[in-house]
Amino acid sequence: MTGISALGLHLPRLRLARSSMAAAMDWLSPRAPARGARTLAFWDEDPISMGVAAARASLVQAPQARAAIGALTFATTTPVFAEPQNASLVHAALRLPERAATQDTSGTLRCGLAALHTALENSRPALVVAADCPTSPAGSLAEWRYGDGAAAALVNQGPALLAYRGGASLTAPFIERYRAADRPFATDWEERWVREDGFLDFVPRAIAAALAEAGLTAADIHHLVLPCVIPGCAKAVAQAAGLGHARLADDLGAECGDTGAAHGLMMLTHALEDMQPGERVVVAQFGQGATALVLEATDAIRGYSTGARAALAAGIPETNYLKLPLFRGQLAWERGLRGRLPVNEALTTAYRQAGALLGFVGGRCVETGRVQFPASRLPVTEAGLHRAPQGPWPQEPPVQEPWPLADLGGTVATATADRLAFSRHPPNCYGLVDLPGGGRLMMDFTDPDAADLAPGDPVRFVFRVKDLDERTGYRRYFWKAVADRPQPAPAA
Repeated sequence: MTGISALGLHLPRLRLARSSMAAAMDWLSPRAPARGARTLAFWDEDPISMGVAAARASLVQAPQARAAIGALTFATTTPVFAEPQNASLVHAALRLPERAATQDTSGTLRCGLAALHTALENSRPALVVAADCPTSPAGSLAEWRYGDGAAAALVNQGPALLAYRGGASLTAPFIERYRAADRPFATDWEERWVREDGFLDFVPRAIAAALAEAGLTAADIHHLVLPCVIPGCAKAVAQAAGLGHARLADDLGAECGDTGAAHGLMMLTHALEDMQPGERVVVAQFGQGATALVLEATDAIRGYSTGARAALAAGIPETNYLKLPLFRGQLAWERGLRGRLPVNEALTTAYRQAGALLGFVGGRCVETGRVQFPASRLPVTEAGLHRAPQGPWPQEPPVQEPWPLADLGGTVATATADRLAFSRHPPNCYGLVDLPGGGRLMMDFTDPDAADLAPGDPVRFVFRVKDLDERTGYRRYFWKAVADRPQPAPAA
């Protein structure tokens, strides 16, 4: 059945209170009321790392799907690299098949939903990943309304949670938002024009076309998902499209803000937790036209949890507004002598060791089961390094098989919170982590509560930025450890 087989999302744990943003900037750009919070990506999170996290969350729901994925699309309006292809790094971190086709898509906030539309119109198994870290001028409405996050959809692989009934995309040179390639910030046009001539024109027409493709009428729809930062606009669109009776999905503005290219999938992932089998949902998004998809919930959603409420509840309150421009590289700050070292990337070594560095693949001895990272030609035994017996015909050492570690987790053996070493979020936290099967690895600890990790604590592994070369813009990625604590129960 053509449809969405799994959904996953990632929200950074830092939640920057809008009251703190107001306290910092209201003297210049008054914004009221100052309710809720927006997600704030940690210094080592970016669209690529968040996209990997969201994709992993979706693949957990369908563990056998990884080997069958034939296409990966990475959608973002804030790409990390103009070159190389961002999707290739996501592909490597997820250990997808080499023959899986990859592509980046960008240029409009609906690029994530447009990529999903393309995947649903194709029969091959695909993974659509959308992620954004919107960068906005200090004190702007955009800074206030947007947040950071990622969402992913596994398409056409196994039983569908949401069967695809039909969709439509309209394209027009309606430029309500633009950013030149060499400019850091997007410029938004006047809201009333965007609402009246944009949303209220294109989105209802896209919805009507999608319903016609599905052979349904507006009366057959139970839910509407429509990201829009303009207050009241989504409700007006619902009325114009004949969907005033449908349940309007929570825009998550108070909890995380609009996550740009990811937000259509983000809202759908959250709304799925309130849907019943047989109910139909229209997912639409605006941007140089509009895309609308009609999906129908199947019996597979019974008991299915997307993790959306748990992710929303897992936030850590943040009241320091300056972390936003500092993490975005918009604020010059004193790094000290230890922070002035250059970061030189050996691209040849990075390619040769890509399986270990990006895929986090170690080795496991086929005879003893002992795990090592990095993998080695000579496995380690309990007595030390294996040595073949001496003689005229020495035996070959045991063979190591590739052993992915990213999903296994580990246990903290030692923990250090170092305030002398350079860090963009002091202290610099690191320690030894014991891996299942006997391996031990020195790792960085990350997330705002990294200093709380102690020996014996369970950890899980996340794909993050390791180093930034601020001269060239290159960034290096690796895996880090975060606390693997039970998720808090969602608020009632």
